[in-house]
Amino acid sequence: MKRLNWTMCAALLVLAGCAAVPPPTKATLTYESVPDGAEIFEGGQSLGFVPVTRTYTGDPKVGTVETPDVKAVWPSGAETTYFTVLPLGSDRQASLQRPANAPGLDKDLENAKTYAAKRKAEAARLKALDQGELARNSARCQAQMAMGSKGVTDDCR
Repeated sequence: MKRLNWTMCAALLVLAGCAAVPPPTKATLTYESVPDGAEIFEGGQSLGFVPVTRTYTGDPKVGTVETPDVKAVWPSGAETTYFTVLPLGSDRQASLQRPANAPGLDKDLENAKTYAAKRKAEAARLKALDQGELARNSARCQAQMAMGSKGVTDDCR
């Protein structure tokens, strides 16, 4: 009986060791701006226009990672700088606010409208692509395409 207990304990220890998950080493941060449409810079290099997602690597012994300074620049020239400390394994968002006292707010608000319209158009385009793909993968389209070009409807192409 004692031998069986030791065997079971040893087996449980092996299984517990296999199930151990290594600590996270990365954290993700998505930069957004208010108003929308700012360009994001890190180390003087453009990362693009918001939203910009970055993954930062840190030491699992510390458990956090400090992001580098990131600068948001709006078309008017208004800018702000941001950094934070992230827990490893996290997926966060940061909303960079345009300085209220910077000149050119009207220009930045107009840019935000244009930027929002572009995003909406891109979302509609991607949705249409997804719907087309779903249609082409449907049983009806698969059956039509198996018959050749006869009778294939537009949504099956």
